[in-house]
Amino acid sequence: MVDAAGSAWAAAASVIVAVAWLVIGFAAGFTERWLTVLVTVTGLVTFIMVFLIQHKTGQQFRALMLKLDELIRVDDDARKDLIGAEERPLHEQEELEETVKEPVRGRDR
Repeated sequence: MVDAAGSAWAAAASVIVAVAWLVIGFAAGFTERWLTVLVTVTGLVTFIMVFLIQHKTGQQFRALMLKLDELIRVDDDARKDLIGAEERPLHEQEELEETVKEPVRGRDR
């Protein structure tokens, strides 16, 4: 659904709808009812899109983390304690960040 909403066709359709809405609005005189419907419809579409985008972003983030965890798993020199770091509490993430920032002996960074 989010992929379809982000497509070029959806963008073109939204421009066409917006232009048609404006033309009809100018012709009808932008009554209070007209503006109320406009605000209601745009609010509902925005509300729904926020949840769709959040869902898709979560899906992509999860897939990215799985790929990164797999790369850590197969690299013998990688620190295995970093696998799943995104699921740890913030204070543990901050501690891991400090250890990652420390220079590694014998390795150019």
